[in-house]
Amino acid sequence: MIDNINLGVIGVGKMGGIIVRSIVDRLFPAKQIWVTDLDKDLVARTCQESSVNSTPDIESLIGNSDVIFCAVPPVAVPHILPQVASSLSSPQWLISIAAGVKTESLESYFDDTPPIVRVMPNIAASVQAAISVLTPGSTANESHIAIAQEIFNTCGTTLVMEERHLNAVTGVSGSGPAYVALFIEALADAGVQVGLPRQEAQTLAIHTVLGAATMLAESPEHPAILKNRVTTPGGTTAAGLHALECGGIRATIAEAIIAATERAKQLDSIK
Repeated sequence: MIDNINLGVIGVGKMGGIIVRSIVDRLFPAKQIWVTDLDKDLVARTCQESSVNSTPDIESLIGNSDVIFCAVPPVAVPHILPQVASSLSSPQWLISIAAGVKTESLESYFDDTPPIVRVMPNIAASVQAAISVLTPGSTANESHIAIAQEIFNTCGTTLVMEERHLNAVTGVSGSGPAYVALFIEALADAGVQVGLPRQEAQTLAIHTVLGAATMLAESPEHPAILKNRVTTPGGTTAAGLHALECGGIRATIAEAIIAATERAKQLDSIK
């Protein structure tokens, strides 16, 4: 447990709230976590659930914190970062999960550049199964990355990558849970079409995806190896895979990743 650092969390909506619930009394004692949000009811609920401390505004939060976790969407960055910049002083530093917003853009709000770690998590953090990718800003060092990794490791797995990859990461793993949910929904709907009861079709679809993903996560083998292991010559899987390829599944998935990556690039230009 980190017992010598106070963490301030700006924004306790979806991801901010998930992180607070993940780290409280596991990594940080509740008394060392401070939260604020425009939604005061959300702050009150978070404090009641997790016994963390509330602050009325960003200035007060920074006054009580060593590390500032900025858990706000990219459209809020131009409003939030000037407030952070006016109160932040060395050795305080910042973690940001604003999708698409580069560390260079975040640093531009400060006269004296603080250490910044940019992180791209995903919604699976809510079940401690996220994959979060971290990248350091120009003045962040290994100790800043290590602390950020400790925080995000409480809700899954972390990777450290060069920032030039972060928009693609957003397209793959940031948005990816939605693609997987759509695939599961389609799998279940097709099961109903061929005669399965709705609830059983959904259960089959969910656990099939979960099982396959678990096998791949625990093996160094390429996904094609698992695919080939299931596919017998002239069998049912071969027929199904042929239909998927005819439908352009690979190209469609690639187009989705490209579209999400391009949108992430656009988000950095929001002022």
